[in-house]
Parts: sequence; structure tokens; C-alpha cells
Amino acid sequence: MSQDSGSELKVGAFVLMAVIALTFFVISVSDFSIFEKGRHIQVVFGFASGLRESAPVRLAGVEVGLIKKLKVFVDSNDGGKTKVRMNIWIKEDISIPADSKVTINQLGILGEKYLEIIPGSSTDFIQDGGVVVGHDPVPIEKITERVDTLMSKLQDTIDSVNNGLLTDKNKKSLQDALEGFGALGADLKEGRGTLGKLLTDESIYKNLDDLTLDLKSNPWKLLYRPKSKE
Repeated sequence: MSQDSGSELKVGAFVLMAVIALTFFVISVSDFSIFEKGRHIQVVFGFASGLRESAPVRLAGVEVGLIKKLKVFVDSNDGGKTKVRMNIWIKEDISIPADSKVTINQLGILGEKYLEIIPGSSTDFIQDGGVVVGHDPVPIEKITERVDTLMSKLQDTIDSVNNGLLTDKNKKSLQDALEGFGALGADLKEGRGTLGKLLTDESIYKNLDDLTLDLKSNPWKLLYRPKSKE
């Protein structure tokens, strides 16, 4: 064997070892090993909300799998609607109740999207190859449209109230009532009128206090009636 052939063999062996080492490194740092046993479940959505392949799958908030494949298809059994079928991989030792709710969630406002499985209470579990119908998330466009509609209805209600109740006659009545309350407050503050005197006249307060103390000491006076003169 020539020296050049030996050098090429060494370089090739080094590159091969580097590729193998890199492959094992990627597998070791990833959450799921390609050698780990598991099962596949299909989830059908009408709207995927930007979910991607390799996105994590969480059960009760714990990562238990990942999305292997996404495929758009036409569901002939549902009026020819366009839907999305997700092939997800779940760890073998994870049991998912048959009545579990599957949704699309997001980590924070700008975080990655993932598949969320909210476990149910059924004693039956989803088997390998089982099909689950997911709960479609509400698109942002529909949320914005609903908010705009709600704001428009609120504005119409306010306008109706203003036009129906706050007429010129009602505005004048409301203004007179507010002025009357203002005048009443001024009278109370200045001690004018019966109620104002009750609140500001110390002598009236003292007489009422003395009367109260007298009745407490002599409660029989409440029942005593002087005899009428014939």
C-alpha cells in the first residue's frame, strides 16, 4: 500500500469517526432517542395554528413526545372540509386516557407552540395507531374580529343611551337636581334648615343626649302616661 493511500485511509477513518461522534452527540442532547420505544397516535385538527413538525407534545404539562409529521388532507366524511392530520410519537410508558382533551398551546406570548394533552378520567387508554380529534384553537383574526364587533356594539349602546336618555329636557332636569343637591349640601354645612341645625347646633345635640341618658336610667317613662283631667 502506497503512502498516499494510507493517508487517504486515515483521513477517511477520521471523518467517519467524527460523523459518528457528532451523531451520537446530537442524539444524547436531544430529549428523545431514536432508539427509545414508543407508540404513534394520530390527532386531527381543523386548524393547526402554525404548529410545526418536531414540536413537543406535553401531557399534564410534562413533555412526553413529539410531532413526527403533519399532513393536510380533505375529510370526505365531514363534507369535504380541509383538515390537518398529525402523527405524534409518545413514550411507551405513557398512558393517555381516551377522554383526554388535545389542544394547541404556546409557551408565553412569543414562545414556541406545542401540543397539549389534558388528561381525562377514563380508565380506557388510547392505543397505538389510535385517532383523536383535537380542539381547534381560535385564530387571531377571529379574536380581532370579535373584539371589533363588541366595541362597535358597545359604541352603539352608548349612543343609544345618550340619544334616548340624555335629551335636552333630561339634561335640564339632571342639572336642576345636581344644583338642588349642591344647595342642600350648602344648607347642611351652614346649619340652615331643620336637618342643618340637627347637624350643627350643639345645644340640640346635648338635649338629645340628655334625653337618651334619662330614658336609659328611667325606662318606665316610655310607658308612663299622665292621667287625663276630666
